[in-house]
Amino acid sequence: MEPVFAPGVPVGVPRLYEHRPELFVAADASRPKRQTSWSVAPGNTFGTLLVWLAVCVGGWILALIVMAATLPTAVAAWAAVALAGVAVLATGGILVKSMVEDRGHKAVRIQHGKYLLPEDFDEPAARMLGRAQRAVKTVLEATVTRRGLLDEMKNELVLPEQLWDIAQVLREQTVLRARQKDIARGMESAELDAVLGPQRRALALSVDAIKRKVDLLDRYADRVRSADAALRAEAALEDGDRYIELLARTEPVGDTSIVQGFADEATALKDTLTRSINAARDAGRTLALPE
Repeated sequence: MEPVFAPGVPVGVPRLYEHRPELFVAADASRPKRQTSWSVAPGNTFGTLLVWLAVCVGGWILALIVMAATLPTAVAAWAAVALAGVAVLATGGILVKSMVEDRGHKAVRIQHGKYLLPEDFDEPAARMLGRAQRAVKTVLEATVTRRGLLDEMKNELVLPEQLWDIAQVLREQTVLRARQKDIARGMESAELDAVLGPQRRALALSVDAIKRKVDLLDRYADRVRSADAALRAEAALEDGDRYIELLARTEPVGDTSIVQGFADEATALKDTLTRSINAARDAGRTLALPE
């Protein structure tokens, strides 16, 4: 499975995960604190600044000596002032950068709680979420979706919201499963069973409800897949005229039933495509999260 992001999270955050996944923290961890070079490694940052200042001062003095020996006095003076100004600006920029939070750390800190990582789920929850993600990906990447044949379903808005809702429920199931195991570890008593029994039944009901939800997503993805296949077959029929022309050139008195077959197949395929699109829409309308 892949990490899940809440609707409304900037697109740059999922892209950031692809390149710097180590910045992201699990849901049960506290919100990351603001990090700068000074807060993370003040000693190293201060040492780096000192080295930079030494290089700047030494380089400026050396340049001043060279310019004084090779340039007119006035020109050397203005060049020294300009060089000093560049050094001051560069030093200021480095100082400001060391005090400003890295954009990646800032994005992860601000969006904490609006994403869930693979490690936030146990094996049953991860397996279920993986199924849901594959179904959503199938629908969103389908040709019928990209061509707008399922526009009324608003898949680009609805499916990410439903995937996030499913992920949140699965995360809670993961936490409660772990909690139940921790409480019941090494202990058996009538009192404990009296408390955990209803909780286990409630958890089982929630698991069944999410499974039905994911089954509906799978069914929707299957219908969209069928519609995609019919759409590709319809595209293949567009080459029918070329095959008819090919027959006319090579078999002037060829079997006319082939040409008729093209026409019949085109009519049947249009009906199949219409039925497939309607079936996909019907399957999409059944999607609803359990209360």
